Amino acid sequence: MAPPIVKRFAISFQQNYWLGFLTMVAGFGVSGIVALQPPPPPPAPTYTAFGQLTFTEPPPAFTTTGNELQAQGRGLSLNKNTLLSGRVLQNVMDKLELSPKEIQQIQEKTLAIELPETGKRGEVSSSIIRLQYTDKQSPTRATLILDAFMEEMVEHSRWLNTSELRSRIDALSKRLEQVKQDLTAAENRFYRYVSQQGSDLLAIQDGSLFSGITSSQQRQRELGLALQEIDGRINSLINQLGLTPKQAYASVALSADPILANLRAQILQIEQQLERLKLDLRPEHPTIEKLLKEKRVNETLFQQRAQELIGARDLAPIPLSQIRQDSSLDPSRQQLANELLALETRRAGLFKQLNSVIETEQKLREQYEKFPDKQLQQAKLVQEVEFQRIVYQNILTALVDAQAAEAETVGSLSEAVPATYRPSPPQRPQETNRLLIIAAGGGIGLVAGLGLILLLALIDDRLHTPQELRDSLTDREIPLLGQVPFIYSSLYREDLSPVLLEGDAADLSFYERVRSNLRRLGSDMSKVVMITSVSNEEGKSATAYNLAIASAQAGKRTLLVEGDLRSPSKAQWLEVTPDPDSNLEPLRFYHNRTDAVNLVPGIANLYVLPSPGPQRQAAAIIESSELRLLLKDARGRYDMVIIDTPSLSRCNDALLLEPLTDGLVLVTRPGTTRSSLLNEAIDQLSDAEVPVLGAVINGVEDLVAPTTDIPETDNNGNGNGHAQEIPIFEENPV
Repeated sequence: MAPPIVKRFAISFQQNYWLGFLTMVAGFGVSGIVALQPPPPPPAPTYTAFGQLTFTEPPPAFTTTGNELQAQGRGLSLNKNTLLSGRVLQNVMDKLELSPKEIQQIQEKTLAIELPETGKRGEVSSSIIRLQYTDKQSPTRATLILDAFMEEMVEHSRWLNTSELRSRIDALSKRLEQVKQDLTAAENRFYRYVSQQGSDLLAIQDGSLFSGITSSQQRQRELGLALQEIDGRINSLINQLGLTPKQAYASVALSADPILANLRAQILQIEQQLERLKLDLRPEHPTIEKLLKEKRVNETLFQQRAQELIGARDLAPIPLSQIRQDSSLDPSRQQLANELLALETRRAGLFKQLNSVIETEQKLREQYEKFPDKQLQQAKLVQEVEFQRIVYQNILTALVDAQAAEAETVGSLSEAVPATYRPSPPQRPQETNRLLIIAAGGGIGLVAGLGLILLLALIDDRLHTPQELRDSLTDREIPLLGQVPFIYSSLYREDLSPVLLEGDAADLSFYERVRSNLRRLGSDMSKVVMITSVSNEEGKSATAYNLAIASAQAGKRTLLVEGDLRSPSKAQWLEVTPDPDSNLEPLRFYHNRTDAVNLVPGIANLYVLPSPGPQRQAAAIIESSELRLLLKDARGRYDMVIIDTPSLSRCNDALLLEPLTDGLVLVTRPGTTRSSLLNEAIDQLSDAEVPVLGAVINGVEDLVAPTTDIPETDNNGNGNGHAQEIPIFEENPV
């Protein structure tokens, strides 16, 4: 059993073999053109010059920096980038008058440098650096160029050690200046801190701050005793007077005012007159009423004056009885009230002094508590100054050492072997095998052609085999009603009828099986069935017609409805001539049900309702009441109604007819049905809640007529391979 990818490749090869053949021919053509090219000319003679550099033994160094630079210069000389630095290349280019392109070609291609090997621990196996230069013009030029490079490398070694030393001196000088600035900044921060916080630190150290805290506490105790004495005297006066300090202030102010005293005397005089007159006169007497009015006026003035004295204009009015009581102090009580007010004033002053002393003590305590932080900050500043001084001294020492080492620095390289020329043997031109090139080109073209065919097979989303269709339907949970055979006339010849009119035709048994599987769903669920497909050329009309013939051959009263109103009628397949005037008035045609339905000659129990197409307003006719009444009447008169509708990708006529049916059957065909369109159609039907009774695989080749037993399913979908059909249900009695 071949895998599905092999089957798809075989189908794609049958369809696109010419493309692979053209690719292979193109490979042969390109390889032939390459093979027929003339052989390359023999290589031009080359001239190679050789030379060696060695490490020089430096003189004894008396400074640490000198020893470090000698070891560093030896290490840098082992680097190819250092030997061919920009300075060396520029000097050689100026000396020999070479162009930048030539010097670049020499650096990248013709000049080879062999450095001594370095061990794992950094030791060098040899002190020789070998150089080789190849030139195509003359041996003299090769020797001259190599000698110029060796001289510049030796000179660059001297310059490199000196420049490294000078750059180090410059770096140390810059660093020394920066460290000096940092040291000055650290000293300034220390002096500024001492100038700002020195007095506080000194006050804590000599004990003056602690003495201030102690004296503040002593002053607080003294003020507290004085306040206790004043509070005792104030409480004694409050008990004697029966007044608070605020009330005493009001009484003194009211008693000392002459206006209040005059108003109070007038009110008392009026009250005395009223008491005398009430003995002889009635309350309604004019004299009594006049005296009462005068009394009310005096009391109002009396109350307003009292509020002016005690400053209570914006407060609630003071009761008159309280004003009369507070304004009646005698001289002795006034003296006690004045003493009470004096003590209250002194008490407020002592409270302010006490609060001021408490705040002073708190500030002194906070200053005392901050002493450890200030002392720590002072220590940090001292450490920072010492650190900057140490760094400054170290850099100054290194700078002096580098300046002393400048005089004892020498180069690290010298010429061991000067540039010399050695002749090299001539090279033969390389021969090419033309047959091998042609064979390789043909092989590459063959592989490219097969790969192109395989790529087309992979990107083609058509379902080429019944097995692929079966798997796709199973994944979407669509039951398979059956497979129908390949009918040449129905798939390739539109002028021939795809209808199996002969009752004993062998292929009709496959449609009988589809009908029986529909019956297993239940007579009520599959009485009015709609046949449609995803796209055109999948054989839906042939399936609908042959399924109707199979149903009629089974003794069922069957009506075939041509629901494709956008195309001409195919009733001639059943040897039925449609009404030529039906397309003029299609609604009247459907209204005359008796005249619209025709009996198919030669096939008992089969009736056909031809299409009045083609119609421009097909949707309006489908949604008309005439067609709906006709299909409703057909449900009661026929055992089975099969409606042939347009494909889903063409229009939505099938969805408009779906409410009048029990469900639809999807017709698919290997090599025509596309996976993307099939999944899209199933999703559309699922979203619209359209019942899908099942699917039929049309155009299956090499099918064997089914027997009475249920045949086994072939995984490949070929031979006797019937698709895995829907489960067998108990058939309802007709």
